Amino acid sequence: MSGAVRRIARALAAAGLGLPLALAALTVPAGASSTATTSSTGTKPGDTRSCTQWMALTFDDGPSHYRTQTLRTLRRKQVPATFFEVGMRVAANPQFEGFEAREGHLVLNHTWSHPHLPTLTPAQVRRQVLRTQRVLRQAGAPMPFKLLRPPFGDVDATVDAQLTSLGYHHVNWDVVATDWDVATTSTEIRDTIVKAFRPGLVILMHDGAIDSANGPADEAALPQIIDAGRHLGYCFGQLNAVGQVVPAKLAPSGAAIPEVINPVPYLPLQSYSRGQLPPEPYVIVDPASQL
Repeated sequence: MSGAVRRIARALAAAGLGLPLALAALTVPAGASSTATTSSTGTKPGDTRSCTQWMALTFDDGPSHYRTQTLRTLRRKQVPATFFEVGMRVAANPQFEGFEAREGHLVLNHTWSHPHLPTLTPAQVRRQVLRTQRVLRQAGAPMPFKLLRPPFGDVDATVDAQLTSLGYHHVNWDVVATDWDVATTSTEIRDTIVKAFRPGLVILMHDGAIDSANGPADEAALPQIIDAGRHLGYCFGQLNAVGQVVPAKLAPSGAAIPEVINPVPYLPLQSYSRGQLPPEPYVIVDPASQL
């Protein structure tokens, strides 16, 4: 077992997580967690003064039923996050966005209805972006800068030109587990992300994907990922205007964490939903109706 994997094993053990056999067999990618410096105490919640190694937790497709638990975990662990929100979901439950912004989270654009942008006309691309920008502002979370994560990470030259004309940068991610698949376990999500740890890492999670009933496994994995990172000496920040990881700090407001009130819009559920349905209330929408 390499020194890097041994450090991950100690981090998981310290958090009471154990080391799955599958993780022990993995080869850590060059430049990944082998760059981490493990202190004897790790980093502590809320204390970022001595941090030199930062990663960012980002969440796509929200807000859904699971966002309440995500926010609860982040508050308890004192971790700020970056949320790339789907406009039609924001419109359905706008109570989340102002809370997130006041709590110190970063709220950004993930389009209105999560389409493959290269399949749209330039006018449709612009509408997807601007409708979401507008609904975030109306919900109390105007974006501090124009950064968008394209659905599926899917951008071509035409889409890039449209985003640039609107003043947007776009960003993808460095690591994601197949967490939209209901069959993916919390252990698999955790281990995929932990083995990729390195300074500047952009982590993608889905606390309620747009077309799947996933969510519980992400919620179980999230605190374990945070604990393992801190034990290895990392702090969790946010993204800047060009998608790089920068220091950030949560500012808990003390306000009650919002819950879903209105039906959460979903696109037609895909095979990776494994026949499972999302929590009520939800509604399945026709993708064509949202373009």
